[in-house]
Amino acid sequence: MEKKYFALKASLPMLMFDSAPPMSSAEFLARCEVFVAPDLMAELRTLTEIPREASKQKKNRFLPNSREAMEIYLGWEISLRNALARLRAIRLGRDPEAWQVPADCYDLDAEAAARASFNAGNPLEKEKFLDRARWNFLDGLEWNHAFDFSGLCIYLCKLLILEKWAARAAGNAAENLNAAADRAEKASENGKSIS
Repeated sequence: MEKKYFALKASLPMLMFDSAPPMSSAEFLARCEVFVAPDLMAELRTLTEIPREASKQKKNRFLPNSREAMEIYLGWEISLRNALARLRAIRLGRDPEAWQVPADCYDLDAEAAARASFNAGNPLEKEKFLDRARWNFLDGLEWNHAFDFSGLCIYLCKLLILEKWAARAAGNAAENLNAAADRAEKASENGKSIS
């Protein structure tokens, strides 16, 4: 049976999108160290707010569902990125298939989020829309993993999203992001790569 983290999860503050993070991810990880086994802590430390690849850890036969939620989140993220790549390729008159990542899943909600974000006014709004879609997807996963290891992973991903937006709120992050996106779009239209 998978270990439950009732005391730890009950002690964590509630996270709300568009709010300041109530603690840092470093503080969250420090709290987890008291309750979570070292091998799982190592895995928890590798998480990012946007999954990049499947866990390199083997599934523990004693904890068969401990990574299930993050694998589902990765599949959703791949669906989202594939949908965004298709939309961008079509807009630029390129073959969408050349930009697709092979995946075993297709998610209609990810497709809808990609389409809706594609119509947002500026790059910052688009990115915020996509992070809100990620947040909502994580919320949907969380109900079934409230007190297990996947629940801790979900909490950390959401906390990292809040930290990202708190950092962007400082200084002139919106202007920098818009300028970088404009440069990337112009380079793409001209067939140049950006570095």
